[in-house]
This record gives sequence, C-alpha cells and structure tokens, in this order.
Amino acid sequence: MKSEKYFFNSWFTTLNNNNVKYAVLRNYESLPENSGGSDIDIWVKKEDYNKFIYITNNCAEKNKIELTSYTPDKNCPKICYLGVNYGVQIDVFCGDITYKRATIFPENVIELNIILYRKIPVIKKSLSALIAFIKEILNNGKCDAKYIKGIIEEKKNLDEQFLESSLKIFNKDFIISIYDSIQSNNIDNNIKELTKIGRESIKKNTIGRYYGFLCKLRRLFKQPGYTIAFLGTDGSGKSTIINAVTPILNKGFHNGIRYEHMRPNYIPSLAEFIGKKNPDTIMEICSNPHASKPSGFVGSLLRISYYMSDYTFGYFRKVFLDKAFKTHIWVFDRYYYDYFIDPRRGRISLPKWILKFFGLFVPTPDIILCLGGDPTKIYERKPETSLQEVTRQTKALKAFCDNNKNAVWIDTTTTPQESIERVMTSIVEIMKKRFSNTKL
Repeated sequence: MKSEKYFFNSWFTTLNNNNVKYAVLRNYESLPENSGGSDIDIWVKKEDYNKFIYITNNCAEKNKIELTSYTPDKNCPKICYLGVNYGVQIDVFCGDITYKRATIFPENVIELNIILYRKIPVIKKSLSALIAFIKEILNNGKCDAKYIKGIIEEKKNLDEQFLESSLKIFNKDFIISIYDSIQSNNIDNNIKELTKIGRESIKKNTIGRYYGFLCKLRRLFKQPGYTIAFLGTDGSGKSTIINAVTPILNKGFHNGIRYEHMRPNYIPSLAEFIGKKNPDTIMEICSNPHASKPSGFVGSLLRISYYMSDYTFGYFRKVFLDKAFKTHIWVFDRYYYDYFIDPRRGRISLPKWILKFFGLFVPTPDIILCLGGDPTKIYERKPETSLQEVTRQTKALKAFCDNNKNAVWIDTTTTPQESIERVMTSIVEIMKKRFSNTKL
C-alpha cells in the first residue's frame, strides 16, 4: 500500500515536470515527507488551474486516495482526499488571493515571492505571514496568536518598501498603519483599527459577493462534511476503532473531527437540567450499564421527548449547519438507535413502535457503522452484562443494519488491525459516492 510520502513526492514531481506554476503558502517544513498534521495551502496560477487539478486527481487515483469532499469556490476551493491509511486536505488559492471576491493580493505579487524548498516552490515567509495576517483580520475582525507570531518573526523583512509592493491594492493609510503596528510591536492593540481601515480601502465586488453567497447555499444540498455513528454492544471495539480512525480522518479533513456521545449534546442532559448532576462533572466509563432501573412509561416518554429536542433542533444548530459549510466530520459514539437496541442503558421502557415513531424525526447519519460478530468473543472482552444480553443486542443490531441503507456491518471479532481497515475502507467507499460525479 502506497504511503503519504510517496503521494507527496509523486505529486510535486509531476507538477514540476509539467511546468505548473504553483507555490505552497505555509506549513511546508515537513514536505515532501508528510503534511506535518496540517492541510496544504497552495497557490496556483489561474491559467494553470485546470492542469493542476488534472494532475492532482491523477496522482490521488494512482495512490488509491479518493475524493471525499469538495467545497466549490471560484477563488479558493477546498479538496479532501482520503484513503485507508492517510488523507490530505488541499486549499487551492487560484490566481488572485481575495476577500469577499475582491482582490487583496494579485497573482503577480505572489509570483515575485516564490522560492524553492526541497525542490518545492513555496512562498517567502515574509509574504506568507503577511497574507495569513491580512486574511485573518479582514475575515474575522480579530487575529489568532499564531498569525501575529508569524508577523513578529518576519518583522525585519516587513519594511516599508516590501509592504508597499505587496499591499498595493490597499491605500496608503493602511500600509502605514500596518508598518507602524509591526515596528512598535503593537499589533494586538491595533487589530480593530487595522480591520476597519483595511476593509474600507478594498474595492467592493458586489456581484462577486452575491455569487459567493449562492455558492455557499449550494452546500446545503451537497455538504462537504459528514456524520458517522458507531453502534455496537460493550466489547465490540467502538472506542478502539474510533481512536484508531480519528487521526486518519483528521488528516483528510484537516483536524475537522468533532466527537459526541449518543446525541448532539446541544442541550444539557436531563440529570443536569433537573439539577441532579453537576455539568462540570467528568463523564466516567460505566462498568455496569444496566445498573439503574428503567423509568416507567410516563417517565420514559418524558425522557425521550426531552432528548428529541436535541436530536432535532440541537442537531440542526450544532451539527447540520456546521457540516454544511465546513469540512467537518461529526463522530457519534452510539446514537438514537441505541434506544431500541439497548433501551435499558438509556433507562427507557417504551413499546418499540413509539421509539420507531420518534426515530422518524431523527436525522439519519451519513454513515452508520454497526460493530459486531461472535457474541461469545465480544462477551469475553467485556463481561459487563451477560452472554445472553450480548447475543440479543448483537442480533438486534444485525437486524437493524440489514434494514438501513446507510448502515454497514463490520465484524470486529477479528484482529484490531483488520477491523480498522474494514472500517476505513467502508468510510472511504461511502464518502466517495457523494462526489463521484463532481467536476472540480
């Protein structure tokens, strides 16, 4: 199986051999060995964009990593590739670097600041730091400490001449304010003023901004993010597998993993809501999940009704909108379906038809991984209930899996490595279907 190192080496070599004009913006120190835990921010000359995409897709295909997410944008599309062992997110800056469709760094400025690093074209750190800082304050009106640190480290190279040649889109007041803030080490205190002057000095692109807004709306129907639910009885290997696949997914979706247990957790637990549990209490692993008696019919109905607001409104506010606009993956360790596979764990005592009725209003995860196998082996790993109960839950989960089109059965009673590879293979196979007809 080809490695991350092999992909980067073949990718950059092919781009260079085909005379594609490109440059990595930052975080290139570990290239071409690996991505260094970062995404790849890369500038590409506008006229070479189609060639760049063709080569990138071809290298990905040869290295058996699939297109699993794409965020369309005229000036800065985000492309995610994922394989069984590694992944990479590539943010492409095509031609001019823009803010709300208005040019802030023309591509001729970029071209003048390209150097070679291990045979890879990269942008000089002085301009790279300046681009990151300007984009941050214009977009957010504030600045992360790491971008300020980058400016401070390049202070000696950010003289008036360099700023004037690099920031020629901006007016003189902005350039002077940037220079004075850097030289006086007073960047932190001047962020608001710099943001105000910077935004005022940019030529507005109203039509482009509306086009950008429409592009974002399209993401509601073809989302760049995903939800993955891991289901399985105690001992099925959920925690082991989640811990193993998270680093791989984080590479393909640039630290975009969001983890939740059972539900979105936008609202507090019922115990917290009624004051029986401190919200700051650290959740402990339960060694006896069936220790507490289920609530009666009325209590169960109230409990499930309360949590339905989290699976509907809470899901929309916390999960849906996030994965619609960002390359994030929401991982759920258990999900609503546990209520009718293992209702006692959730202290629920209701007829299945009621649970299934409520389930009609619960958003279905994009991927449901049902972890199971030989009940005896599972019970031997974690004898917390009984072999009879493990057998019952395993059968119930298999029946659920067979009747749900988003669900995949994974036998986890093999070796951990085999289980992890099967899980990753299933994730990649399902994700790539969403973008199988996408033209970058």
